[in-house]
Amino acid sequence: MDRRLLRAIAVVATVVLAACAGAPSSTTEFGKADADQIRAMIRDFVAAYNAKDVAKIGTLFAANAALMPINRNTLRGVDAVKDYYEGRVRDEGGTDLAIDPIAVEGHGPLGYVAASFSMVFRPPDGSAPRHDRGKVIWIVRKLGGHWRFEWQIMSSDLPPVVPAVK
Repeated sequence: MDRRLLRAIAVVATVVLAACAGAPSSTTEFGKADADQIRAMIRDFVAAYNAKDVAKIGTLFAANAALMPINRNTLRGVDAVKDYYEGRVRDEGGTDLAIDPIAVEGHGPLGYVAASFSMVFRPPDGSAPRHDRGKVIWIVRKLGGHWRFEWQIMSSDLPPVVPAVK
């Protein structure tokens, strides 16, 4: 065989073996830094909710986000998510949100959060405050180097509020 051909084969074989033998790409690993970033995103969400900053809440969701709220139909898209939270914090008086992450796990650019929540509703009409508590699951995705909520599923531990008959 020609020496140049043997040399070319040796170079290609070396490159292929190096690529196969290397450590996994950091884009496929999910580590402590990712979990910490997701926990920070949850803290930002809680702070924005309690400050009634719906615009900030919207920045934490992916453009194709889906929200499965308590006793309501699934909402799709960041604008629908923002509209939902606008109603919660302004019309229903949602405040004092606390979220306690139970698990923050993932693989590569996908992760999930299982958490419990508690909150208070102080309706603007001055009616009595109402407390709620329950569970939330978030599916999160790393997009452009930043974690974003992609799916949110909520479940209250309390029965639905039935309006009084007048």
